[in-house]
Amino acid sequence: MSTLGGGSTTGVPGRRMRLAWLLRVNRLLGQDTALRSLPGFAAAFRGGAYAREVSVSTVSRWETGVTPVPWAAVRRYEELLGLPRNLLTATARTVWRYLAPGPVLDTAPTGPGARDLEDLLEQAVSDDVMSGDDWDQLAEGICVRPDVVLMPSGTWYRLAERLVEEMVIADGLPWLLRFESLNRLLNHPRGARTVITACAELAAGRARLTAVEIVCALDNCGHPDATARVLDELVSPSGRLAHRGAVMACFRKVSYRHFDPEQVRLLTRALHDLRGSGPVGDQVEPLRRHVAAAHPEHHRALLGRTPARAAPPDAVPAALAAAVRRVTARVRSVEPDGTNDTGVLSALVGEALTSAVFDVRLYAAFLLAATPYRAALADACAAELARPAAIRDEEVAVPLLEALRVLGDHRHRGLLQTLAVRPGVPRGTAYAAVRALGHVAAGHATDAFLREAVALHQATWLRGRDPVTAATLVSLVYALGMGARDDLLTEVRIRPDTLPEARTAADQWLGIAGHLRASALL
Repeated sequence: MSTLGGGSTTGVPGRRMRLAWLLRVNRLLGQDTALRSLPGFAAAFRGGAYAREVSVSTVSRWETGVTPVPWAAVRRYEELLGLPRNLLTATARTVWRYLAPGPVLDTAPTGPGARDLEDLLEQAVSDDVMSGDDWDQLAEGICVRPDVVLMPSGTWYRLAERLVEEMVIADGLPWLLRFESLNRLLNHPRGARTVITACAELAAGRARLTAVEIVCALDNCGHPDATARVLDELVSPSGRLAHRGAVMACFRKVSYRHFDPEQVRLLTRALHDLRGSGPVGDQVEPLRRHVAAAHPEHHRALLGRTPARAAPPDAVPAALAAAVRRVTARVRSVEPDGTNDTGVLSALVGEALTSAVFDVRLYAAFLLAATPYRAALADACAAELARPAAIRDEEVAVPLLEALRVLGDHRHRGLLQTLAVRPGVPRGTAYAAVRALGHVAAGHATDAFLREAVALHQATWLRGRDPVTAATLVSLVYALGMGARDDLLTEVRIRPDTLPEARTAADQWLGIAGHLRASALL
């Protein structure tokens, strides 16, 4: 039986401890008080996706990270605790893959298959609606058969194309399921090359405005074609967003030693003169440090001579560190007795708000969002953003808003709307608020607000044409698309003085087929 392995030899919790914590807090903070006791939970465990009896000691070892957890047991936690299907399994797969010591092809089922593989394949290459769970079962069915042959020959490409098209307009759990399904297909022995080609072509096509996550998905794929494609986008990018995706993908590719010596030299030369600034360049400097640490022979070319008394490169600003402490304390104050948190919560909050690497922040937030802490954490971030000093300080406001983008719900929409249009709000903070709005109840924003926001940032862009305001406008179009506001998208598309990139984004949203839009919601 395949298991979730991997510990940590540092003070940062490893993947096994994170997943153990995920299971434990969902049980201890769950609605069914009878299941909060280990004996009661163990006695009720057998059934559903897990056909064997378990002892109290077995559950205890799972929940303390002493022994790895079978995938089917993670599914059983969902069933027994009454959680949404795939909430724990999709989150666990994401964390396990991201923290793995190398690229993985997951072939372990999370339970008995509910659908026939042939039926799922036929559904995926048609215009029928596909849910995230359908994609999860399809990827699982394909990946347990490493020698599977899909006919006709273009089937791999059609699957990848549709999966990516749905993924880039999905959110929350539907996005997680698709992103993990794509990662599994990218590492399939037979299909990887075609799936890589599909991703690369989709990212480069039509000035792709969703290229970041498509290119970034190649970071876990060890195939030489994936490495070459990422390096191509770094050295000669097809667009600025594809370039950002390549920068982000390089963190793990460097760690996994995907680049050969000549490719490392090309990477170093590309980073040497690259200056990270604005909303899409924030990962350049962290990557430069990351490459220098992994390849000390290129340290001087990347960083020059580091002053002996320079501040640590990842030092957390004092104001942000104070905000992290307040957020953590606020959540701990409502925590019931007996949770026995081992420091994982504090570590994850710290990662979600202070890590220099975007993906580390994102995956920490995903893990927190899959727990009963989610609402309290979102409220704590919102409370920090109510402080005028926090709003004025982008180093504090932006990470709080990025966390709220994952953790927040409809209760925080008003705050995001205010920060998006309030006079005096720094442009970086307004941009982060708009980005969050696209994921937090975007469909409930009023016409009046959306028109005001577009008009305000359009006028600001026309005055200065700065890249942050341009990115804000494109993100507003994303919010319109996520909210299915085709009427407003049409207005953006036909207005001649609108930022061209925003018009392109509106046109792309309006061109998405109905069955893809419907699927991405599921």
